[in-house]
Amino acid sequence: MTACSTVLTIQAALWGYDMTQTIAENENRDMFKGDDGNIAFFTGINCTAQLCKSRVESQRGEMIYAKDQGMPTRATAWDQFNPKAFQAAARTIMVNTPDVTQVTSFAMQKVNNDLQYQATIQTDDGNTAVITGVSNLS
Repeated sequence: MTACSTVLTIQAALWGYDMTQTIAENENRDMFKGDDGNIAFFTGINCTAQLCKSRVESQRGEMIYAKDQGMPTRATAWDQFNPKAFQAAARTIMVNTPDVTQVTSFAMQKVNNDLQYQATIQTDDGNTAVITGVSNLS
């Protein structure tokens, strides 16, 4: 489970709207300290991109209270590689992420036993890339 799995929704009473934020992760999936010395958080488009990545990396059946949710990676990538089914499931998960309005592109490639993929998502804050992958498909 990644640090991003913890999504915090806070009431930004001073600004009069809800704001979603998540604990920030670096490229090694570790949380880190911000410039202020506290745990760093992502908001806005960075938060949305990290939430998409985390949700696609969550495997179906691994969440104790939501066994029917998550990416069906075993059925679409590990047991039998089915790129169309994998892409459809990933797009569905991403478009159902808060603040995502559309998945505008999705590309994947299988390199040896790894599946690498990149999606571009559209949000109210603009477009951004979500890049991740699945290892050891054999």
